[in-house]
Amino acid sequence: MSGKANEKFKKIDKEFCITDNSVNVYGYRCLTEGLLLDEVKKNPIGFLMHNREKGVVVRWEDFKTIEDKVFAKPVVNLSHPDGQSVADQIEGGFLNAASVGKIVVLEASSS
Repeated sequence: MSGKANEKFKKIDKEFCITDNSVNVYGYRCLTEGLLLDEVKKNPIGFLMHNREKGVVVRWEDFKTIEDKVFAKPVVNLSHPDGQSVADQIEGGFLNAASVGKIVVLEASSS
């Protein structure tokens, strides 16, 4: 890859837990054992604050699963208007969490 292409993205060597079996702030959980991770890996994109209208700011790489937690490392899209700011905030330790966005509820239970 040419140096020019590398200027359009920045891989950051910091792992984020992107999902686990806990209930999220919206009252849902995404069970790791039901996550179609191979499908996620086909287009592992991320939006700033889940805002799809503002475009893709992150791509996820280097996935690994430990128990019920799924981890990945961000590659920031520096072509995005917020890209450099997001990269700076991750590297500075200000942004330190991520989450899966749209969860399609296939089954609900109270347990």
